[in-house]
Amino acid sequence: MKTRVVVTRRPGEVVLEECEIRPGDNEVLVKTYMSSICGTDKNYSQGMMPREVLVEQLTGNNEAHHAYPLKMGHEAAGEIVEVGRNVTDFKVGDKVMSFGWYNTMADYFTAPVVHNGFGVVKVPEGMSMEAASLGEPTACAVYAGMNSGVELGDTVVIVGVGFAGQVMAQVVKRMGAAKVICVDVVDGKLDLAKRMGADIVLNPERDDVAEVVMRETNRQGADVVIEAAGNDTAIQLCSDVLKHGGILGLYSWVLEPATLFINRWHNDGFDIRTLALMHRIKMDRPWWISKTLQNVANGMIRIDPLISHVFDLSEAAKAFEVACNDPAACKVMLKS
Repeated sequence: MKTRVVVTRRPGEVVLEECEIRPGDNEVLVKTYMSSICGTDKNYSQGMMPREVLVEQLTGNNEAHHAYPLKMGHEAAGEIVEVGRNVTDFKVGDKVMSFGWYNTMADYFTAPVVHNGFGVVKVPEGMSMEAASLGEPTACAVYAGMNSGVELGDTVVIVGVGFAGQVMAQVVKRMGAAKVICVDVVDGKLDLAKRMGADIVLNPERDDVAEVVMRETNRQGADVVIEAAGNDTAIQLCSDVLKHGGILGLYSWVLEPATLFINRWHNDGFDIRTLALMHRIKMDRPWWISKTLQNVANGMIRIDPLISHVFDLSEAAKAFEVACNDPAACKVMLKS
C-alpha cells in the first residue's frame, strides 16, 4: 500500500513523500495516530550526526536510517491494521507504540513485534493515545528518574527541562525528593515545570544557580543532579552544584566535543551514571518499558500537558521549523 512519509532529503530540507510499504512475515502494519519530533530527529534534520555515523558514511557502509535521504521518525503510536503471517501475539485493532526507528512520521508504518526492547509495544490500558505517541521518550525519561539514585528527602537539580527534564522532575518528586530545582534558559519551560510540581525554578541567565543550590542545601550541594540539556555548559553546572559523594546523572546525547573542568568528579567521589534506557542491556529493556509506562497509565506521571504543538502531517516542514527554532516548544507532534 502507499503511505506518505516525512523525509529529510538533505540537512535543512524536510519534505513529505509517498512510498510503498507492506509488513513482512514478522511485522505489523500500523495506522499512525500521532508521531513526535525527538531531539534526535532535530539533530538529523540539521545535519548533526554522531561521529561514528559520519565515519560510516565516509566509508559507504551506512545504516539505512543514517543516510540521506532519511525517512524520519521513531516515536509514535497507532492501531494495527494488518499482521504478518508469523505474528501471533498481536492482532488487528491493537493499539501499539513504536520503540525503534521505523519511519513513523507517516500515515502508516511497519515494525517488528517487540524483541529485546525494539519493535512495537502494546499501549497499557488507561494511557491516552497522545501519551502513547510519546511512549518511547516517556519510558526513557521515567527510567532515568527511577534510576537516578534519588532517596527520600533528597535535593535534586535537573538542568534542562524540555520534555525529558519535565518528566524526570515529576518522577524524582514521586520517589521522595524533598526539593526539586529545575534549571533552564527558557522561562516558558520553567513556568511549565513549576506548574508540574517543581519547588524552585532558576534561569542561569539571571539567577546565580550555584549560590541558590548551596543556600537551599546548607552549603552542601545537591544530592542528585541530572543533565538533560545536551551541552557542556549544562554538564559543568551539574558538576559545580553537586555535593561530595553525590550522584551525577547524564541523560542527553551530546554530539559536540565538550570542554569540562572535572577535577571534582575524582576529588569529590562523584557517582556518575548514564541514564539511557534504549542503550541499556537488551534483555532488560522490555521489563523496564513495561514498568515505566505502567506508572504513566496509573496516572502517576502526567504527559499530555507537555505537548506544546500539534501539526498535521502535511505541515511537517513547519513542525520541524518550530521544533528546531522555538525555544518554548516542549513536544511537537504530527497528526496523521
